[in-house]
Amino acid sequence: MYNFNEIEENVLKFWKDKQIYQKLKKRNSRGKKFYFLQGPPYTSGKIHIGTAWNNCLKDQIMRYKRMQGFDVWDRNGYDMHGLPIENKVQKLLKIEDKKQIEDYGVEKFVKECKKFSLEMANVMTEGMKKLGIWFEFDDPYMPVKNEFMENEWLLIKKAHEQKRLYLGEKTMTWCQSCETALAKHELEYENVKDTSIFVKFKIKGKENEYLCIWSTTPWTIAFNLGVMVNPRLDYVKTKVNNEVWILAKQLAAPVIQNFTKHKLDIKETFKGTKLKGLRYEHPFYDTLKSKYDEIKKESPNAFTVVLSERYVDTSAGTGLVHMAPGCGPEDYEVGQENGIKPFNSLDEKGNYSSDMGEFSGLNAKKDNQLFIEALDNRNALIATSEVEHDYPHCWRCKNPVIFRTTTQWFFKIEDLIPKFLSQAKKVEWIPKNYEDSYLKWIENLKDNVVTRQRYWGTPMPLWQCDKCNEKIIIGSIDELKKYAKNIPQDLHKPWIDNVDFKCRKCNGLMKRIPDVLDVWLDSGTVSWNCLYNDPKLLKKYYPANLILEATEQTRLWFYMLQLCSNIVIGKPSYENVYLHGMVRDVEGVKMSKSLGNIISPDEVVGKYGVDTFRFYFNSLNAGKDVNFSWDEIKIKLRNLDVLYNTSKYLLNYLDSGKQSKLQVEDKWILSRLNSDIKRATELMNEYKIDEIAILMENLFLDLSRNYIQFVRDRIEEKIVVKTIEKVLLETLKMLSVISPFITEHIYQELKKPLKLKEESIHLERWPRYDPKLINKKLEDEMINVQRIIQEAIAQREKIQLGIRWPLLEVEIHTKYKLKSFEKLIKKQVNVKKVAIKQSKEEKVELNKQLTPELLKEGYTREVIRRINDLRKKANLKKHNKIEISIKSSQELDLKLIEKQVNAFIKEVKNPKVKENFKIKEKEFYIKFNH
Repeated sequence: MYNFNEIEENVLKFWKDKQIYQKLKKRNSRGKKFYFLQGPPYTSGKIHIGTAWNNCLKDQIMRYKRMQGFDVWDRNGYDMHGLPIENKVQKLLKIEDKKQIEDYGVEKFVKECKKFSLEMANVMTEGMKKLGIWFEFDDPYMPVKNEFMENEWLLIKKAHEQKRLYLGEKTMTWCQSCETALAKHELEYENVKDTSIFVKFKIKGKENEYLCIWSTTPWTIAFNLGVMVNPRLDYVKTKVNNEVWILAKQLAAPVIQNFTKHKLDIKETFKGTKLKGLRYEHPFYDTLKSKYDEIKKESPNAFTVVLSERYVDTSAGTGLVHMAPGCGPEDYEVGQENGIKPFNSLDEKGNYSSDMGEFSGLNAKKDNQLFIEALDNRNALIATSEVEHDYPHCWRCKNPVIFRTTTQWFFKIEDLIPKFLSQAKKVEWIPKNYEDSYLKWIENLKDNVVTRQRYWGTPMPLWQCDKCNEKIIIGSIDELKKYAKNIPQDLHKPWIDNVDFKCRKCNGLMKRIPDVLDVWLDSGTVSWNCLYNDPKLLKKYYPANLILEATEQTRLWFYMLQLCSNIVIGKPSYENVYLHGMVRDVEGVKMSKSLGNIISPDEVVGKYGVDTFRFYFNSLNAGKDVNFSWDEIKIKLRNLDVLYNTSKYLLNYLDSGKQSKLQVEDKWILSRLNSDIKRATELMNEYKIDEIAILMENLFLDLSRNYIQFVRDRIEEKIVVKTIEKVLLETLKMLSVISPFITEHIYQELKKPLKLKEESIHLERWPRYDPKLINKKLEDEMINVQRIIQEAIAQREKIQLGIRWPLLEVEIHTKYKLKSFEKLIKKQVNVKKVAIKQSKEEKVELNKQLTPELLKEGYTREVIRRINDLRKKANLKKHNKIEISIKSSQELDLKLIEKQVNAFIKEVKNPKVKENFKIKEKEFYIKFNH
């Protein structure tokens, strides 16, 4: 096995010392433009296996484009703000929440965040370099730099000028662990089991009539302000004991029969419209009287039945939906339609405020059981039931979210949906099915929240007067200098918070609002930030020709890029999208620290090398999640070793000079080569990156295991050696985009003997195919010939007769015309005669009878193999002649032995080499001198 550790170390040094990347960039500087937009990885730690796979795929396409002469824009970059970094630093400092951050000191905390993110950026850069990834690493785009944040301020300024920026109060998903609002694209849905509740609300003015509602979030009942029904559905009044319950007709029987001892007893049936405006008494009125009375004054329709055809159905529950406008976007929407303001008094940690009666201090979600008990104590609980459903979780900490009504700054985007859909349909998606996923996501977009109540992020560039509330949006540092002096060297909090200036409308003081921007806006602006927002570079390269990320980015980065670029530049930022899946462990389980099943790229590379890592991962199907396989990794290393040994084999025969003509096997492998160059070029141009590795693998395995096997007795022919040289060299060039180390190493070993001109294989051009050499008919015929050969060899194995033992005849029944392959089949199957019979049935029949002449030849071939093994052990070269003596009861072809092993057969005294061995129970004694 080749020493991949030594090769990687030497090649990395060679690239660095000879500045191969820089020379390639310079050579291509006037070529066609190709803008590859790096999706920024988070600087929250060492690169994990998914990031490694992602960047190896990116490197493959960029290397290909460079080999084609493209001027590739390949600036690296990172995501460095936001909760991922804050959470890491909090753990390092043993800080649990925002209060402790304030106590520690925001300035110190932000400095620690910056230090951590910069250190991790360096760690990740070195990790990518070791994987053979070539980006412009010397000047990566970094959101922590002023120029990047300034270009993000431009986004806010443009949104303001387009009247897209507004301050709004909305019910939003909220992470109580991270203490911040979450946008729709920051949610991950997981299937969870929760306790659902069936609750009865007493109808006001009716002695024993109740509305039966259902909810999967008991903690939200205290915030209930209405009950939704579907105007088109049938509802019933059904008698239970001395009470009358109102439910949807379709769901009445399951509820009554499953949760009571009674049979369904319908007293009246009516449409949902009849229930509109019906008032009910909240079961928690006794403890929240003052709150609810105040709400009724502001929202007269509170605690009534409202109609909603969109959000009420009979898929589960009772057909009456508990509505808490402060606890869900749908509830909020229906509440707004009916003049019911949202009510939600949770703090940032998800705790009930101190004015919430017996619920004061309780925690949403965590204290669900206490809310259930409170309902039961008031005789309002009908039943509980375990339900399995998809529930949103925080994308970062993975904890279930809650809902809060908060005031945030938003981008108005719903009017842009038709434009976004039109643009997305013009993008080329690989694989194609992800276009539909993206379009469905876009169709359901809501206005985008852009602010966060955190510390480590790009500051919201909005200054507000403390007297008249005048607001100014700042779009650049130069603009800020028009209003204020002493601009800090670092635009981050808390330094930017010290910048204030006089209001031009009154005598008040303009101060920056304390919010930071959503970290996804950082990555959303990279399409122009990557180009330094330089007008010349934007004109030259924009938009990106390709972006390449994991499937999860469909609703994250891809969307944010489209949103931000449309606001600032007015057009989309990318033309093609390639998606890869997620890596799971060997058993198909998602990798996580808690499960201890994480496989790091360092572990794989340490055992099998970088080239094997890349060769394996870059062959995995686009868009699909994969179960990691150590067995498949081992196969890839073994096959790369075959490639390495093929190059060694070639070097041994470069002096072959025998003249000859192209044979059918030569024409076949040259056709295979040119067909694969053509196909590989097409696939790479179509960004079908995952299909290249297997194409190259099959090609060099065909070269080694089939072609070289076919021509072993012709290896002295110059045309054979030149054919091996051509196929190997062109294959190395194509494979270099996937496995850059071993291909560089082999290239350097071949460079002097083959008089190769380029300093590095990565300075070579991508191969061009010769259509005159492509013969698809020949390739198809050879597939059948290989099948015939394999079948004949399989028949030999059944009788335990190796290929060195000649047989009389193979009879082939086939529909193919194989006359031109007779010589090849005869040689590979080792028979004296090939009989081809035209037939619809495909069949191979081997004559297994051994004559004395065949036995003599078979034993002779086995003895030749043994002698050659002994020559190899004695470190003899091909030209070294030996004197040899052979003793055996079996008759041998001594002249053939002399020729094949370069020997004189004579009596040998005082031999340097001797050996006794058996072949098929016959004894042989060999001794020789050299």
